Formats: sequence, C-alpha cells, structure tokens
Amino acid sequence: MCHLFPPPILNPILTFVVCILIAVPASQGDGDVDEQYKSCNGSQSCGNLQYIRYPFWGNNIRPQYCGRQGFELQCLDNDYATILIGHQSFRVLEINNTHPIMRIVIADYLGRDCPLRESSISDPLFNYTEKVRNLSLFYDCSGDFSSQLGKNSYSCTSEGGVGIRSFYTIDNYDDSRLHNLSNSCSRVIKVPIQPTRPNIRYLTDGKLIEALNQGFEVRYVADDMRCSTCTSSQSGGICGSNQSSDEFSCFYPPGMHLRPAFSHSL
Repeated sequence: MCHLFPPPILNPILTFVVCILIAVPASQGDGDVDEQYKSCNGSQSCGNLQYIRYPFWGNNIRPQYCGRQGFELQCLDNDYATILIGHQSFRVLEINNTHPIMRIVIADYLGRDCPLRESSISDPLFNYTEKVRNLSLFYDCSGDFSSQLGKNSYSCTSEGGVGIRSFYTIDNYDDSRLHNLSNSCSRVIKVPIQPTRPNIRYLTDGKLIEALNQGFEVRYVADDMRCSTCTSSQSGGICGSNQSSDEFSCFYPPGMHLRPAFSHSL
C-alpha cells in the first residue's frame, strides 16, 4: 500500500493511480533508448569481415554507443577494417565474438617484402593469445651463414631497391644458433607471429611476408559478465555504452519499461 502525506482521505482510484506514477516514473529518454536498441541490434560487416558486434563500432559501421572506446574500427572502401592499438594500425582479419578473440595483421607489412619496423602490443584492452610467438628478423648480416641457416634465410629488398641479407628465428621455437646472429647483423627486430602449420611451411619456403599476412590472435577485454547478463534470455537486451561517459549500458527492446539495473562492480 502506498502511504502519502495528508490529506489522509483520498479517492481509492486516485490513490492507486498516484502510487503507480510514483513507482514507475516515465523516462524522458525511452525513445532514445529504443532507437539505440534498434541501431545496435544485429551485426554489421566490412568487406570479408563479418559479425561486427559489441564492443566494436565505427563511424561508417555502427554508432559509438554500440561499442566502447578503444574498439573503433575504420572500414576502408567497404573492403577491409583497421583498428588502432596504441599508435599502430592493424588490419582486422577475423572477429570471434564467442571467446572473445580477433585475428589481426600489422597494416604496415601489407604489400612489403621487408618489414623494418618492430611491432608489439602494450594495451590493457588487448593481449596476445598463448599461440603467439616473437619472430626475430636479422637484417644485413655479415659472413656466410647460408650453409648453417638454410631454410631460415629469406629475400628482402629495402625501400631503395637494395637486396638485404636477411634471416629469421621464432623465439623459443627454432634453432638456438640463430640467436648468435645479432652480433653479426646491423639490425634485429621482433614482430608477432602465430606458428601454425601453414605459417611454418611459408617460413620454410622463405616466404616471410606470406606468413606475416596470416596475422596473429589477440584476446580483447570488454565487459563480458555484464554483457552476458544483458543479452540473457531473461533480459533480452543489447550491449552498448553511454557515449559521453563510456560506461556500460544495456539497451532493451522497445516497450520494455521494467529494466534491470547493472552494477559497476560486476
């Protein structure tokens, strides 16, 4: 029973109506929330990249409130998507929304046969999976290592068109003798690689760029627990965020007014 301040005697019907209005106030933003639900419901694509969902967004893909900061995608010519992690651009090859894992490739390496820029990921939102290793690249090495390196050499041409004597090793994976090359080479850089069977075959054939273009996996960090609760059969919501504060938001189907609240501690 709803107890109101005096006057103590009110028409029973009026009392009931007032209690309902107090218990379930009208939300001025319900129309906006319904529109957000419609915009974020379902998944989008960019070229061959399918099933783009929360926490990803992009100006030409889906609104920012459908995702979170740090997960912005750029869809270029509706052909492929890129993401900025730290200060480096990566092309997104695949998104697995279930685990959640994405496969990416360093954008700078595409179309080149001589990677000269070291790459690493240091971002709290992205972590290498356990399958990823460091590939050490040795450039402009002196001496004749062909007899002892064999399959570990590859062809590399500098931007000036000059051929560079180059070798590689997968850290904690290949011949330990290659680590001694650092003293005989002018430059050594490290890049991430996933040593799958096809990639090992590429490297064995001296096809370094083909191996790098297969990309590597990173695990992305989002509000998985709150998102799972939001999208459960009981809630039926769509995961998103407050565009101003970037706090997690759950958008519910139009007409659903009794909406569960989400604790920030989840």
